[in-house]
Amino acid sequence: MWLIQCVVPVVAVFVIHAHSVSGGCAVRVRLQAGWACGVRRDTDSGEAFASFLGVPYAQQPLGDRRFSELEPVRPWHHVYNATAERARCPQHDVFYGSLLGPGDVSEACIYANIHVPLDALPTHNTTSRRAREVPSPFKTGYADRAEARPALPVLVFIHGGGFAFGSYGTALHGAEYLMRRRVIVITFNYRLNVFGFLSLNSASIPGNNGLRDAVTLLKWVRANAKSFGGDPDDVTLAGQSAGASMAHLLSMSTAAEGLFKRVILMSGIGVSSFFTTSPLYAEFVANLFLSNLGLNATDPEHTHRQLVKLPLRDIMEANRQVQDLLGITAFMPVVESPHAGFTRILDDDPEVLLAKGRGKHLPLIIGYTDRECESFRPNFEKIDILNRIKENPTLILSPSLIFKVPPKIALDMAKRSIKRYFDDEPSMDKYIKSCSDTFYVYPAFKLADKRASQDSAAVFLYQYSYTADFSAVQYSKGMHFEGAGHVEDMTFVFRPNSMEGAKGFSPATHNDQLMSEWMTEFVSNFMRCNDPTCNQYAISKWPATEKDLVPLKHQDIRMPRSYQFTDIPKEQQETMQFFDSLENQTD
Repeated sequence: MWLIQCVVPVVAVFVIHAHSVSGGCAVRVRLQAGWACGVRRDTDSGEAFASFLGVPYAQQPLGDRRFSELEPVRPWHHVYNATAERARCPQHDVFYGSLLGPGDVSEACIYANIHVPLDALPTHNTTSRRAREVPSPFKTGYADRAEARPALPVLVFIHGGGFAFGSYGTALHGAEYLMRRRVIVITFNYRLNVFGFLSLNSASIPGNNGLRDAVTLLKWVRANAKSFGGDPDDVTLAGQSAGASMAHLLSMSTAAEGLFKRVILMSGIGVSSFFTTSPLYAEFVANLFLSNLGLNATDPEHTHRQLVKLPLRDIMEANRQVQDLLGITAFMPVVESPHAGFTRILDDDPEVLLAKGRGKHLPLIIGYTDRECESFRPNFEKIDILNRIKENPTLILSPSLIFKVPPKIALDMAKRSIKRYFDDEPSMDKYIKSCSDTFYVYPAFKLADKRASQDSAAVFLYQYSYTADFSAVQYSKGMHFEGAGHVEDMTFVFRPNSMEGAKGFSPATHNDQLMSEWMTEFVSNFMRCNDPTCNQYAISKWPATEKDLVPLKHQDIRMPRSYQFTDIPKEQQETMQFFDSLENQTD
């Protein structure tokens, strides 16, 4: 197995300049539902691109539809104003803070942002000649008259946030860096926390609405990609943190079959990770939530009728109480029973699906950072995690382990983990190491190892350890540490525009610019040829993981324009062996 360690720099920093659209439409696109008017933007190096912001990809789940599967968006008979982002979904954000920038919150949040190199738009030729003419919504033929252009690959990215918070917005997910790579980039909101992942195991609230929303978005992309100059048969699904876990789960779901061709996972997978898909856990957290609302959970249909009538503020207050009690993540994906009226997403335990080879035909990039949980240090200090572990040792374990075994075995596993990481002297530094290994490092290696053993499509593994000259994550939290924490690799693929004006961010240093250039090159290469280093300019080839390769190797991305393939250090090999021994106790 090869793990590539990343240390990259070369990324041109781009400043967005929105062109005036007063009296007309700067850029337009004809979707299945009707015309949409977006904004033209330029990178500071001169590349022009179009952004269509806040485009609805389904009907809003309001009123009695609050927990229902999304319905197709209704056609509009006007020109939809896609020049500004719409609301993010209701949430209790305990991590991102200023990284998300200002913004409204609403249950009407089912929107996508689409970013396209300007000359790739089928309407580009007519746009340049008739920039001030707003097309009639009944007129057709703009795309038909445009010159034929090669369709571009499409990147659909699922934002992170512990299934509980986050946003599709350009504040954190700016597409400027990727626009130089001539790809189409789509980010989107999906229902979060209670609205996205509450499960009553019933015909009205089976769970997994957030995942179901992602499938709806992917179907929308397939239906509308050509309108943006994209190839509906060449979609790459990617995500970070919980978004990566969702992408991996969807890669093993028959509900999403055929909707994408390859997957990129940044700091999150769908098995043995920071969450559990156990129906027992889903029942536990649902009862906790309902008790906070004073609702009886014995009749789920009656409970559903009450939940759709409750004010948003009451639901979100009960959600906050649960989230603060359990930590960053509360409501999670769940293995579903079949229910009429809902697309079933998870029909079995993800580890069973993985063992069966679900999704093994999809090329895959798996990544993690060298100091993942450092980004959560303020959260851990706030909830006093060390004392919580002292009171309940099983909190040091992955939730997926806790709900696999009887309490006595879970406690034994926890004691072994505490001895290994704390050695009778608990400290926050030691816990952060345990957290990183438990929730991110070990799961990444196990997934790569499992896929390599299945004679699957190519799998590429990286560790990102670049110490940025300007870290948006560390700056926003008032932190400083060497290496890279959670989210930091993503900020060199997507531009964190919320940091615009922060000292040291714009213009970025030469090394930071190089890193962004390199990271986006890996992504765009993979999108085009299933290999992150396939073009002729690659310094060296990034080998895929191989079956039974000992010792394991990985790519370490640590410095600009320099990555190295290294043996997995002895300490990490021992860590993997330790977690393997815990997993063996579940057999």
